Amino acid sequence: MDAELPTRFDTRLRSHSKRSVGWTLLRFLSDQFFSFAVFVVLARILSPSEIGAFAIMAFTAEAFRILSTAGLVQTIARADRLRPEFLDTVYRGQQALALLSAVSICLLAHPIARWMDAPLIAGPLMAMSLVLPLSTLGTTHMALRLREFGHRTTALRSVVSGLLGGVAAVAAALAGWGVWALVVQRLVAEAVGVVLSRRSYQWKPGWRFDWSILRANLMLNASLIYVQLAFLATTRIQEMAIGAGLGLAAVGIYRTAWRVVELIGRGAIQPFSQVATQTLARVRNDRAELIRAYQWMIARASALSFPALVGFGTLAPTIVPLVFGAKWTEAGELAQIFAFMAFPFTLNFFASPSLSVLGAGRSLIGLSTVQLAASGLLTLAALPFGLFAVAWSYVARAYLTVPLQMLLLRRASGIGPATTMEAIAAPLAASTVMGILLFAGRALLTGRVADVTLLALLIPAGGAVYVVTLLLFSPQWRAMVANAGRSLRKAKA
Repeated sequence: MDAELPTRFDTRLRSHSKRSVGWTLLRFLSDQFFSFAVFVVLARILSPSEIGAFAIMAFTAEAFRILSTAGLVQTIARADRLRPEFLDTVYRGQQALALLSAVSICLLAHPIARWMDAPLIAGPLMAMSLVLPLSTLGTTHMALRLREFGHRTTALRSVVSGLLGGVAAVAAALAGWGVWALVVQRLVAEAVGVVLSRRSYQWKPGWRFDWSILRANLMLNASLIYVQLAFLATTRIQEMAIGAGLGLAAVGIYRTAWRVVELIGRGAIQPFSQVATQTLARVRNDRAELIRAYQWMIARASALSFPALVGFGTLAPTIVPLVFGAKWTEAGELAQIFAFMAFPFTLNFFASPSLSVLGAGRSLIGLSTVQLAASGLLTLAALPFGLFAVAWSYVARAYLTVPLQMLLLRRASGIGPATTMEAIAAPLAASTVMGILLFAGRALLTGRVADVTLLALLIPAGGAVYVVTLLLFSPQWRAMVANAGRSLRKAKA
């Protein structure tokens, strides 16, 4: 079933990685575009309380999704050889776990609604639980496709499912369905994704289920499940605390601010970090090749994520009310705080796949536990002081745990802080210069020109400053641009 796969970060594996990053970038850009477009429309139609209600529902569903998948799909990428009984066990095991998770959500829906003092979310939450068993019909097929660097397929799947899910959500919102519109989006997008996933890889699941295989993989993946739950809780515990302490409207404002930042960050970083799982797995036994692959990935990811996050964050108080409407002004001010997340946000996306493929399960458990504990303690300490204090506490937690993250990565791989900083130093410096100039420009122009004019002036100016500064700071990026120019001239010739 497996094609011959490269084991060094040579020209062949680099080519695989480049193509996969390209298609994954298309996938995430389409995902982010449709998610953003739909989110803008829904944010203008729905109230902050309704957006906040869905945030609580989405957190609950995502937690049970992690439990239902149990890391089984990831074992397909790691397996040296795929046997029919192994694949059938993964497929059927996921189905059983997803059904159990869906039933659990239905049982917990009313208690969660009472805890949040939001009785209307119980029904939509139970309906959204159907996404879990539905998704299992296609996840194994897609994992098999990705194992062969089939990221083109996932890109096309995301474009179609995102488009149809978004159209359905907007139609439901315009029809007055409220928070149910977001449930419709999930169900339609997942159903379309399942159909396309099964068509992308010609594999027919059987019934050669083996309890010993399932038990062994569940035990092996126990640490991965814990880590995924801990990372999810680390990023979403603030919303639960805000909901219980400040109300669903406050959750909606906080979630909107973070959601936009998250969309931008994921679109810039995940095409690289997702491919990193496949690429680093091929070279994990060669330390020099591992370092080369890691630097190649994180350098390019940071070159996109740093300016995107810093630029948006700096201009967020202008962008968010203009795009989402005046009722979201406070979300724009919160988003400016999250601009400081660019550095730890990017590093964190690479820590998990890097430590995972190196088999550093204990390190991942330790890192995720520290991050979760710090996030919980700082959130509770900041909550009495309001939303902005909670946002600053999250930023502080991210920076406090970066040294531990780098230490664990060095122990597992030999990739020390100097190696990471060498790869990201130029984008970080250029983004900092750009951010300072954008902040000054916004302060100077706000109130003197229209918001649209301000953005039309500052966005291209910021981009130009970033590119020029990056090329000035980095001989590597100058050489890369020069090589790209020569390749382009040869192609035209």
